[in-house]
Amino acid sequence: MELSIREKIAKAAAFLKSSPPGEIDDVFNDIRGLVNDDVVLQEEIGSYLAECNKAQFYSVNLPNTETKVLLTDYNQTDDGEFIDYETKNIFEFDHLRLKVTNVRDYSDEIEMDSFRDELQAEAEKYVSEHYLGGEARVFPNDGNYVVCIINNKYSPENYWNGRWQCTWKYDTSTNMLSGTLKVNIHYYEDGNVQLAVEKSCEKELIPEDDEQDLSEFIFLIINNLEKEMQQSINENYDFLSENTFKDLRRKLPLTKSKIDWLKIANYNIGEHLGTVKF
Repeated sequence: MELSIREKIAKAAAFLKSSPPGEIDDVFNDIRGLVNDDVVLQEEIGSYLAECNKAQFYSVNLPNTETKVLLTDYNQTDDGEFIDYETKNIFEFDHLRLKVTNVRDYSDEIEMDSFRDELQAEAEKYVSEHYLGGEARVFPNDGNYVVCIINNKYSPENYWNGRWQCTWKYDTSTNMLSGTLKVNIHYYEDGNVQLAVEKSCEKELIPEDDEQDLSEFIFLIINNLEKEMQQSINENYDFLSENTFKDLRRKLPLTKSKIDWLKIANYNIGEHLGTVKF
């Protein structure tokens, strides 16, 4: 039984979610060619693109501002609009055309939150020191706080793209800080290799009364935990290189004995001499 166009789009959309950094347009164009119906594609694909953009913390510029806004589940309203807590605006986003629309003031709906502001200041400082070209945004979340960090590096001329993405959640009632790190790298020169890593951790913090001190302490812990996770990734791949990958190779030929390369070389010389006429 042949799939309908909408069923094809639903199945093909899974490839969008797993597309390498910076290559979602390539995957979309492939889906477009498979579906071969732009009208239905535009009707159906928007929700899948929205999921991808939010999952990958897609960043956008609001008109007449230099501020970048991350698109996430944490700053999306029930109506599908996005809140920018820096400029106190709300806006709509066309996920198919990647266009910001209907920007308007939202300051009357955003409560003053000095601790979020302190966390945002520390987040920007942290990113400037550790993530060249990265972005970080802090969002209130039911009395708690979420820090989203994203750094993309695109180098298609050198056949690689990469993304480092972190989500940190601070629970104010338990003083627990939990985080998830995602790394995705695609290298495709003379081959096609992807690295996909996801690691999680958590740590209970010492309570602090001063908001600035607590913000600084949170990012000190984030720095330490990210270093530990990066070191763990490095150690895992060092082990793969030195042990696992070597074990994939057959240590001995089918004869169960090591090859005597010198003897083989002598055989070749002997065969060659045997054909020489004096």
